[in-house]
Amino acid sequence: MKKHTYRSKNVNKINFTQVKERLANESAVFAIDIAKEKQYGLLSNASGTVSELIWWTHPEQTVELLNALKGLECQIDIVIESTGTYGDALRFQFRTCGFEIYQMNAKRVKDASEIYDGVPSMHDAKSAMIITRLHRDGLSKPWIELNNDERTMNALRREYDMHQSQYQRNQNRLEAYLSRHWPEVGYLLSLNSVTLEKLLIEYGSPAGIATDAENAAKSMRLWGRNLLSDAKIEAVISCACNTLGQPCIESELRYLQALAKEMQHSRLQQKQAKQALEESIKSNDDLKELGALIGMVTTAVLFSCHLDPRKYDCARSYQKALGLNLKEKSSGRHVGQLRITKRGSSVARNYLYFATLRLIKNNAVVKAWYLNKVDPRAKNKTVIAVMRKLSKALWYVGRGDRFDATKLFTV
Repeated sequence: MKKHTYRSKNVNKINFTQVKERLANESAVFAIDIAKEKQYGLLSNASGTVSELIWWTHPEQTVELLNALKGLECQIDIVIESTGTYGDALRFQFRTCGFEIYQMNAKRVKDASEIYDGVPSMHDAKSAMIITRLHRDGLSKPWIELNNDERTMNALRREYDMHQSQYQRNQNRLEAYLSRHWPEVGYLLSLNSVTLEKLLIEYGSPAGIATDAENAAKSMRLWGRNLLSDAKIEAVISCACNTLGQPCIESELRYLQALAKEMQHSRLQQKQAKQALEESIKSNDDLKELGALIGMVTTAVLFSCHLDPRKYDCARSYQKALGLNLKEKSSGRHVGQLRITKRGSSVARNYLYFATLRLIKNNAVVKAWYLNKVDPRAKNKTVIAVMRKLSKALWYVGRGDRFDATKLFTV
């Protein structure tokens, strides 16, 4: 390997006038390794007369770089790794300048760390070189931006996940504190009970409920309506009066009230985001069949993750995009187990997994097939098998076909 192979220069030390002369209107590639601040990019042409490894700080020197690249007055393909959101602003600016944007899979770059120089190390300058090589080998693909509807779904899905995860964390905190101060209530009311939530906001502790037991019972009847029996209300009031838990001091009482208020806020915001997600699917007649099969929220998640089944050539390619295609690791006489690759969006697979569980529960044909195949020692393998079949069905349903389980499952 040559010495100083990955030596780079700052963008303001590059003589772009000379670079323009050397390019002579020949097309070039600018491959970027995205980072938070210090970015590295390799500007090169196919003939090898130009190879400039450039670094610049973003956003301070980004405008200077953009002006320099536009000044070259030639076709430049911008190749960027598909990692995180740090490159989104750069990508927007490059697209505004009229450059073609290509996407390089980050896993491919990582796997190629030792191919070209025989050294397994990886750093930003080397990544830019590898991205260039892989792009010239035809392993990149044009970067397709999310349209406004998909961006809306993406933002709503993130908002929904944010409130859902916050609610779950606070629910775990509440369980811990109730086990200290009011352990009996967990056997009577679930942690996601709205009545329990409002009791804690109103009174803060079992002692507060016991002090105002009559009004607390009336409020519970109002909040629970016909879902709470008089016997359960009486049991909750009774356990508040006779709890074995440690009495709350003033600061602990305020903490429980604040915790319940945060849970209420997260629950209501999560509900609003979910309704908005569902409306975005219901308003589109082409997606109603998908929404009926896997749920409105799951459909919205797939579209927000660039997984519209209508944009794929065949069912197998869609299955591969979801990371549900199989891989094998065998050598000699050893034949390894088949496993899913887990490439692509883990968020989409997570939602699709729960949609699969609902399908097994609600569809008689799918349930019968599952029960016939399932191994009690490894139930999840059969769930994944159903999930793989469902992913192929989505490709057809996305094109207007009605879901027919008998076409996928033989009972």
